[in-house]
Amino acid sequence: MKFNIAWVSVVLIAITSILTSCQTNKKPVRKNVWFEKKYAIKERFGANTVDTPGGVSGTVVTAPKEPNAQKQMLIASLMPLLQNEIVYNTFSGKAKMEYTSKDGKKEFVAHVRIKKDSAIWVNVTAAAGMISVARIYITPDSLFLLYHLQKEVYKMAIADAGKLLPIPVSFALVQNLFIGNMLQKGGAPKDATDFGGTWTVDVEDADMLQQIGFNKADSTMRSLQMRSKDDAVQGMIQYGTYENTDGRKFATERALNISNNGESHYLEMSFNKVEFDQPIEVPFSIPKNYQLK
Repeated sequence: MKFNIAWVSVVLIAITSILTSCQTNKKPVRKNVWFEKKYAIKERFGANTVDTPGGVSGTVVTAPKEPNAQKQMLIASLMPLLQNEIVYNTFSGKAKMEYTSKDGKKEFVAHVRIKKDSAIWVNVTAAAGMISVARIYITPDSLFLLYHLQKEVYKMAIADAGKLLPIPVSFALVQNLFIGNMLQKGGAPKDATDFGGTWTVDVEDADMLQQIGFNKADSTMRSLQMRSKDDAVQGMIQYGTYENTDGRKFATERALNISNNGESHYLEMSFNKVEFDQPIEVPFSIPKNYQLK
């Protein structure tokens, strides 16, 4: 698969996060983010913020130490926030996306439909919808990509997609990325911190260490930072502009950064026309004149 083709699918899997503003409904702002070795994911702030004591953002998502009694009490009090998630059966939404890497910037629109735990359907267009770029269809065990510009189709097991994309892939991870739930569930809480305007909780499992930031004002998730256990991938997601959508708090703005073996990628996602639990169709067929790759 050509490298630029593979990045059409990156919009499904981009993972990233950092401590963000505690102000309710503040849109994530792109900041000067860089990555350092040994789990360091740092962010440079121009002024003091309530999220960073003394206005200096430190190293986060490091291997946590055994929490003391005070930390254990804080972890216990934040468990309901970790367990809280958007409950739904179907989802549909339209997202304007801007992707930046060392190769430049690309803008496109993704129409997303999800049947929970069953299918993820994404139609990608460019030039204000005038150019049909790709259609992506994901099931719990397979990924299909129709690349319209070259009339090519790619088919692979979901477990093999990670060999072509910058991070490990799973159906649940992609699903949670779009919905705005924790990327990976089931880990053990290892640490928690009260920053004044936000709480953060560190969660560790066999594959990933996540640090989730919650806004005290409304208990919404404002950041999710992660690193893989093999140190290859580090990432940040900022969530902002929460809206009440069909009775659910949904972050319509996302700012994502990801570093894979030192190579950085940035993605902005701006959702509109979001609906939950409405009838949806996820049509996918392979035209006869498309070449299987």
